[in-house]
Amino acid sequence: MIILFWMITVLSVVIDRITKYIAESGISEGQLIRAITLGDTDILAFSMHKNTGAAFSSFTGKTMALAIVTAIAMVLITVYFHKQKHKHPLMTVSFGLIVGGGIGNFIDRVFQGYVTDFIRLFPFNFIFNFADICVVFGAILLIVFYLFIEGKYMKQFEEEKSNEQ
Repeated sequence: MIILFWMITVLSVVIDRITKYIAESGISEGQLIRAITLGDTDILAFSMHKNTGAAFSSFTGKTMALAIVTAIAMVLITVYFHKQKHKHPLMTVSFGLIVGGGIGNFIDRVFQGYVTDFIRLFPFNFIFNFADICVVFGAILLIVFYLFIEGKYMKQFEEEKSNEQ
């Protein structure tokens, strides 16, 4: 499971970097590129935004503080994951996505002083990036794991362990 965690983490960072590079190369600030429309509604559009804050532009201007908090969180999550004796695949994927997304935005904050956001999706009225998608999707998977799977998984593991003895 450790290899899966690192594969997902690295793949998330690579895809994030590639998509941000493409967006930065092809979209100028203020430009709106409509990808999918339904009537007058933009279902999927691309628009460049330099976000010096966090989600929903909260903590605007606190880029370095956010970078430090992100770095600490990514280290803590990675250590927590590695210390888990029983790594379920869903937990592994969720932690890999969260860490990969965190690293993707961390790289932006440290090297650019802002996070590159460029994806607009209806009905949401905000702009985000692939790293944000990884963090949110990873968090949702983690919630699903802890609410619906973890108890059964640990019970099964304990039963298998007691049967071996």
